[in-house]
Parts: sequence; structure tokens; C-alpha cells
Amino acid sequence: RINRVSMMPSFASSLFLFALPMAAFPVDKTVTISPGVEMPTVNLGGVALRPSNYSVFLEIGGRGLDTALIYGDPTQKQVGEAIRNSKLSRDEIFVTTKVPCCPMGDIFGYDFCKVYAENTTMNIAHDLKVLGLDYVDLMLVHWPCTTVDESVATYKAVEKMIEDKTARAIGVSNFNSTIFPEFLSKVSIKPAVNQCQMSIGDHDDDTIKFCKVNNITYQAYSPLGGLSHVDVLHDPDVKKIAENYSVSPAQVALRWVAQYGCIFVTAATKKDYLVEDLDIFSFELTDDEMDLLASK
Repeated sequence: RINRVSMMPSFASSLFLFALPMAAFPVDKTVTISPGVEMPTVNLGGVALRPSNYSVFLEIGGRGLDTALIYGDPTQKQVGEAIRNSKLSRDEIFVTTKVPCCPMGDIFGYDFCKVYAENTTMNIAHDLKVLGLDYVDLMLVHWPCTTVDESVATYKAVEKMIEDKTARAIGVSNFNSTIFPEFLSKVSIKPAVNQCQMSIGDHDDDTIKFCKVNNITYQAYSPLGGLSHVDVLHDPDVKKIAENYSVSPAQVALRWVAQYGCIFVTAATKKDYLVEDLDIFSFELTDDEMDLLASK
């Protein structure tokens, strides 16, 4: 499926599996990520050279848009233009963006800090300017820096956005359970969200559990397995379950993520795919189906 996944590789990996009470997590169209801040369960992202169809997503009922500074100015501008060209008021749309954590090292095969200034305040200002927005609903630190103290320094610059009212909530991305304890002890505002790679066949249950215990919303990117090279959409069990509910394999995969207790960001250009992504609330996977897919 064209443009079905976000393109940031995973920083965390699962060390062992534990039993999550699958049926314990209801699936609502929004979740409360911090006091007074509701975030959509379904969000649409896109990266440099592979932007999604943000305008159509908003037209058909989508409300959560996801982007990042490193996705490039052209992609950022498309997100801003989709918001301004929609018939929706700004407070009806939930915008997530991300700024780099520098120095980062070569953890993704490329040092993005060679391109973007290490001054987080400057990056935030540039991000808002290119988007053409006075504020975003959620600002994330895109990955951990080389050390925890460097990550904290970057995050503290993001914390100022709450006071400045340029962000309604703040969080992190690609942080795992080994980083969090020291990190949380040194910041003033607990992250509202941790966005990480997650799909059937590739889920870091240690970090998911840590986030649940600490009331940090866990958001999946690449929920259809594109980045982890897990062929979720052609998995025989996923396809069989999809047939049973008369839905697509993608809808089963996204519903599984949501019932696992997580929200997600996906990507697509075709309207049919966007409609599918938003239509995961009309069916519910059984405990046995959840466990089967979790075991992969």
C-alpha cells in the first residue's frame, strides 16, 4: 500500500514478552493525554518525498495530523496548507510535530544534527514558522540524544512551550524503558506521549508496560510493519480475521494496535486507504484473536 507507513526507524526493541490484558483496553476515538488535551486515536503522518493526503484526510473526518522538522519544509508546508484550506477551525485539528535531539550520533544511519542546528529553541521557532501555526497540540523530542543529560536539555527547551502556549502538550519519540527512569527524574513535565515503532510482530512490550504504569500514552508509528519488514498485511492469520469481519487486513492490524492500548499514526495517499484507517471502531477483536496476533 503506497505511503502506508511513517519512515523513522525504531530506537527500541523488545527484550521479552509479558501478558497484557488485551480486552482491558477500550478503543475510543480520542484519548486524554494530559489534563484538558484530547488526542485522536487515528493520526495521519508522512515524511519527506512521501507526504500523505492530508487534505482528504481532514475532509473525510480525520482530525490528527503528524509531522516533524526533519521531514523537510515542503512536507511541513503541505500540512499547514491542508489545515488552512480545510473548513475546520484550528481547535478541531490536532497537530503533532517533532524537533531533533542533538547531538544524536549515527543511530539511524544518518546524523540529522548535521543539517539542523543544535539550538532547540531555534528549531521550534522554525518548525512553527514553516507550519504557519501559532501553536501545535503536541511537540515531541524526536529521539534520545547521545546522553540522558543532553536529552533532558533538549526536553527542557520544549517544556518552555507549555508556558509560552506554543504547545498544548509535550512528549518524546523513540524512547525506551531503559532511558525513562533517569530521564523522568530530571524533567519538570512528564511526557504526555511516547511515539515508537510498533506493529504486529514488532512491539517493545517492556516500554509499552512502562508507559502504561506511568500514564504516558504510547503511540505507534509504522503500525502496518513497513519499517520492521514484518509483512503484516499478508499474514495468514491477519487475512483470515479480516475476512471474518469483512474488513481489510490493515484495519485488523490497526484495530489490534488500538486494543493493545495504543494510539497510532499511519500514512496513505489513496482516499480508500484513508477511509479504512478511520473505520476501525465498528468491530472488536476477541481475546483469542488479540493473543494470537500478539504472539507473532
